Amino acid sequence: MTDSPAHDPVVPHSFRSGGRAWPLVLAIASWAIAETFSGSLGAEGTSSSATAVLFLLAAAALASAVLVLARTPEAAPAAPFVGLAATVAALLALGPIDHPAAGHSIGAFLLTAPWHYVLTPIVVHFAFAIAWPHRKRYWFGLTLGWYVLHFSLLLAAIMGLLTAESELLLAVDKTVHSGILMPVGCLVALLALVLGLATPDRRSAQRVAIAWSLAAVAFGFLPLALTPYLPGANFALDGGMTPARLALALLALAGVAGVLSLPFINPVNRDLLAHRLASRLLDDRELVDSLRALAETLRSTFEAEGVGVRLASPALQVIAGELRDISGTPFALEVETVDDRRSIVAPIGRSGEPLGEVRLEARFAGAFGRRERDWLGAFLLPIGAALRARRRELAADERLESMARDVTSAADGLARAIEALPPPPTDDGMAVPPTVDAREVLGQLGDGVASVVRQGEGLSGLTSGARQHALSTSDEIARALDSLSLLSAEIDRLTRHGDEIASSNETVSGVAFRTNLLANNAALEATRAGGAGRTFGVLAEEISRLSDTTANTSADIGERVTALARDVQAVGAAVAGVRQALAAAIRHSESTEESARILGDAADQLEGAARSLRPAVDEANAVAKRRTARDLHLSATLERFLDERGVLARQLIEHRDAVNRLTAVLARLAGKHGPRTRTVGTLGPRDS
Repeated sequence: MTDSPAHDPVVPHSFRSGGRAWPLVLAIASWAIAETFSGSLGAEGTSSSATAVLFLLAAAALASAVLVLARTPEAAPAAPFVGLAATVAALLALGPIDHPAAGHSIGAFLLTAPWHYVLTPIVVHFAFAIAWPHRKRYWFGLTLGWYVLHFSLLLAAIMGLLTAESELLLAVDKTVHSGILMPVGCLVALLALVLGLATPDRRSAQRVAIAWSLAAVAFGFLPLALTPYLPGANFALDGGMTPARLALALLALAGVAGVLSLPFINPVNRDLLAHRLASRLLDDRELVDSLRALAETLRSTFEAEGVGVRLASPALQVIAGELRDISGTPFALEVETVDDRRSIVAPIGRSGEPLGEVRLEARFAGAFGRRERDWLGAFLLPIGAALRARRRELAADERLESMARDVTSAADGLARAIEALPPPPTDDGMAVPPTVDAREVLGQLGDGVASVVRQGEGLSGLTSGARQHALSTSDEIARALDSLSLLSAEIDRLTRHGDEIASSNETVSGVAFRTNLLANNAALEATRAGGAGRTFGVLAEEISRLSDTTANTSADIGERVTALARDVQAVGAAVAGVRQALAAAIRHSESTEESARILGDAADQLEGAARSLRPAVDEANAVAKRRTARDLHLSATLERFLDERGVLARQLIEHRDAVNRLTAVLARLAGKHGPRTRTVGTLGPRDS
């Protein structure tokens, strides 16, 4: 509530405090001079105990001035109070040499008179500074006039003393100064304080300060001002120690209580309060609770009707008391008063980039002045720093929550990927079947056919000899019969070879069936492996075609072996017929020539049948060679496929384990940096 000009920020605080301490220096200097020249200044008549009491009270007055300079150097009443305390201290310390003007020596008068003459204007100055600091432009001229008037009277009193004009000295010192100006000055000071206390637009702290100051003037200065009218009340207790002089100590002691009671003048208390709230802003989990405490503290400190605290990020508003809606207004860029100084707004943080603002509304106009603006701006500096750190913490929390969500999503994706992986292949007992070499069986069949051909050729020669020697003896026919017996044995052997070929062909058919089954298994495994088994699918298809070709070739060999069996059976039948013919020839010796001819025909038929069997045997041998080569290639391919399937199974298991470990790590990270919720919202106008 003051419009006093702000101090120049470039002037050091210690320099300003030292500049206001010069009255204390003068008081101490006067005290030292009085102690040094006490004998020549007429200090007799005051006991040492009374002098000690006066000196102790003077020291207390000086201590009160030092306390004000240390605690509230920027307060408007600080300067007049320091002068007041220095004046009180000087008057108390100079009590032993302070005699009535008529009996003064020139030295004692020059040492004590300036303090007497400055006391009244400085009391008036102090009263106005305490009660009406926001009206300084109205009372400053009046106070300055009091100083000029008393300085003029002091010069007149000194001139009267120097010129030995005792009437002038008494008129100025006793009549005008002590009899008129001191009571009038005391009345002006009391009236200013009473009016300030009675004014309704005052905060409770200001009323307390005015009450202390009123008590200081009433009990400390009023007895001295009424001394000319109550001479009996100012009797000497012990030399220069009088009740009115002792009462001056109350002027300083009660005055310091009034100065220290003023609000917005103690930077130490302000900074302690601001740093305590800033620490709470950093420590509280719920930001809205800290802002509510800030609003309540400002409302109590300023005795405001309503306080609103609004932040930009996060969007948050807290209102304590009764305050109009401020949610749609732009943020203030500097501390300013509005509505005829009924409201004050201040940015939180830097003016160019505010984090938010604080708005206070009072019950009456003119409640906020420069002192309140300066106090609120300095108070919000640590609050802004704490909110800036809290905003960085919230941003870090949001980044951690986003990271936790990403990690959780990645872990879920890996879990789904694990579920989509095919199961590792198991050993189903599938192995490469042993290779079957049909060339050995076909070789034996070829040897039998060759033997049949040779026997046929021998039979042809025999029948030819029989025709030539048909008329030979029956012994030769008997030998022929023996040869036919041998031929029958060979035919039986050829029949057995045909059965062995049929058995081998069934083995080949079994190999083809198993090969086809293996190809189907390989195709199924390739389908399960997906893209990694595409090559094995092509290989399985080729194996399937090879097994089909082998099966077809085996069926062809079976048909040819069947035909060969039929031919061999026919040969056997033919041989039986020859034998019957020979028997008939023996029985019918007369038909020997005809029998020889029949035997020759049968021999020719046997040789033709044997020769016709030879190409089939050669073709079967060639087919067996090709099938054996394919079978060897198929076996090598299957062995390589089984080896690669084992490697793929191990790699798939290792990949699954690695994905499981990564999923576990991501789950721990998501749990560690999970979302930490903070309640951020808006409180209504009644949430105080």
